[in-house]
Amino acid sequence: MIVYFIGTGGSEGIPAHLCTCPTCSEARKFGFAQRRPSTLAIITETGKAVLFDVGTDIRDFLNVPLEAIFLTHWHHDHIYGLYKLRWMALETPLYAPEGHADALILREPKNLQPKVVKPGDVIELDTLKITAFRLNHQVETLGYLIEEDGKSVALLYDTKGLPTETWEFLGEKAPLRLAIVDATYPPGTDDPYHNNVDEAAEIGLKLAERTVLSHISHKNLPFLKLTEYVRRRWRNKVLVAYDGMVFYV
Repeated sequence: MIVYFIGTGGSEGIPAHLCTCPTCSEARKFGFAQRRPSTLAIITETGKAVLFDVGTDIRDFLNVPLEAIFLTHWHHDHIYGLYKLRWMALETPLYAPEGHADALILREPKNLQPKVVKPGDVIELDTLKITAFRLNHQVETLGYLIEEDGKSVALLYDTKGLPTETWEFLGEKAPLRLAIVDATYPPGTDDPYHNNVDEAAEIGLKLAERTVLSHISHKNLPFLKLTEYVRRRWRNKVLVAYDGMVFYV
């Protein structure tokens, strides 16, 4: 499978509007340091596309029919793109947790087909097996284990650490090929709903051969400093995601 990082930022994106912090200032200089809100696509071995979260308008990046859309949760930075996608010409399943669902999407889904997914549910699409599990966030939030041809990817955002049952479930599957982990904040920050970079890396290193840090806030280190910090600490076992990044699993 191909993992396509369309958006790798937090809710504000990078640069945040009118912000002059070091991270946003750097992003205005270097286009590669800019980040759209979190949006991820999986391309199967047969070329089918499945979307995980829709924090941005995807039409310029993924203009193909979607087998399905999965939401980790209903915070607006993870569903913004749905407001345009619901007008697409093909009916498309939308799998999402029940809690805090967006009223407009449920009331007027247009060509979206909302379906409730719960921890432990398994959905098979094309060559993929997708299993939902619980994460630690301020609203009901799910992570997903995506499996194809004996290889596995875990999507772990938004979260602060992992619930015990999720550690147990993923531990039985370890080593995963790839863990994509919420690394919203810089080292040393303690937030109740999101990991910092060190916390995220520790989660990934316990579960997977490679870890990719994503959901990066503008409060985090500037792109160049962040990538250097991660490279020095963990070499090529941990990578920092960037918009447009493609990972072959």
